[in-house]
Amino acid sequence: ANNIGRERGLMEGLSQTLLTLGGYPLSLLELLGVLSGLLAVLLASKALSVNFLVGMFNSVCYFLLFFQYRLYSVMLLQVVYFTFSLYGFYHWRHPKQGEAGPDNEQRIRLLDNRQRLFYASLIALAGVVWAWLVIHFQARFPAWVDPPAYPWLDAFLAMASVFGQWLLSKKYWENWVVWLMVDVSSTLLYASMGMVFTAIMYGVFSMIALKALISWFRTYKSYHQAVAPVTLEQ
Repeated sequence: ANNIGRERGLMEGLSQTLLTLGGYPLSLLELLGVLSGLLAVLLASKALSVNFLVGMFNSVCYFLLFFQYRLYSVMLLQVVYFTFSLYGFYHWRHPKQGEAGPDNEQRIRLLDNRQRLFYASLIALAGVVWAWLVIHFQARFPAWVDPPAYPWLDAFLAMASVFGQWLLSKKYWENWVVWLMVDVSSTLLYASMGMVFTAIMYGVFSMIALKALISWFRTYKSYHQAVAPVTLEQ
């Protein structure tokens, strides 16, 4: 009972309004989530493996925050993020032989067209299945879970984010294509939910994703620049 009381007290403390900006009550939990999220994405855009460590802290913050807003799909998504971040941190720092870049970490890679179609199909299928599960779980246990907000959009963003994070952990360039679509959609969703600073954060994410999309491709091309052949005199 004492432990439960302390946990509730901690949650209440994190959720209390820290300051009000432009009439918007900003809690410590949301502030920590915004700042750590921005830092993690910025580090990822620069292809620095430390982004995964910051990302794990961000996942904890948003798990708690999304629970409060009844966005259950993206709440559970934070568990996946946390797991993929652990894997990504190890994978980037321990590339297979011949796959290391100039920094001795995993090189940036590209999917082929068949793989792109495969992942796009998986995202669509997984989104449908996840939305159905969330809707029917709430209908089956209404006393446990409140009706989900925006279940279909929430589900598709969740599944796209799962595969985006997986592609990032494998250091595929296409992760930024997925993230750009997710970030733009999320900006609109959170703005409509009244989560002003989180919406602003995802707007900034969108700009970072666009910049990373360009810079990662340039880095990938630099790996494959042709070396001018040396002509030997006869």
